[in-house]
Amino acid sequence: MMELLLDIGNSRSKARLHDAGQLTEIQLEQISSELWASIKAVYCASVAAESRVLAIREHIPSIVPFIQIRSEARAFGVCNSYKQPQLLGVDRWLALVAASALYPEKDLLIADAGTALTVDWLSAAGVHGGGWILAGQRLQQEAVLSKTAKVFSAQLETEQLCPATDTATALYQGAIAALVGAIRQAFAIKPTELIILTGGDAGLLQKYLTDLPVQLESQLIFQGLARYIEPN
Repeated sequence: MMELLLDIGNSRSKARLHDAGQLTEIQLEQISSELWASIKAVYCASVAAESRVLAIREHIPSIVPFIQIRSEARAFGVCNSYKQPQLLGVDRWLALVAASALYPEKDLLIADAGTALTVDWLSAAGVHGGGWILAGQRLQQEAVLSKTAKVFSAQLETEQLCPATDTATALYQGAIAALVGAIRQAFAIKPTELIILTGGDAGLLQKYLTDLPVQLESQLIFQGLARYIEPN
């Protein structure tokens, strides 16, 4: 028997099948009735509106248990620093939970680069040291475009950051520079043994951080969800 893991975000949702510790990417609409018979539970993390979760649940057979994970004050040896633990985004919480298992007893900086960039510190003792949230690269570009009439965007991935000589490149490189700069500033303020990069733009940012102790973990949120399958 397997479990289905769901990461429901603001811009898109992702799913993985969990089978004896192995994660396999899958589209929710591609799950056949035969496959549903092999899924014993759904574990869900959502930072989206509840209406989005309800819409996705319509695709899940009612007989399959649906467990929605929420941020906690303490679990798996990780201590949440928020005074109201439930207000820490569950994606950030799961990243902490997963990172602590993957890299035990290490001081970590965890950067999740998606719609937003979140940066969180985690001590070797498992204590969350707080973090930052800022707009991701696409959101930054959209913010500028929405307020200016003569600025155009483009996806112009380059091997290095440099002064741009056209507006579209200037906007794109400026957004990347802001994210890279935030991670560098976080590391400068409180250096750690490792910087863990995850999220859709993790691979993009990694190339600008090669001088730092960066480790790419593309499935961090799902690895955090998987810890809830057998919490004991």
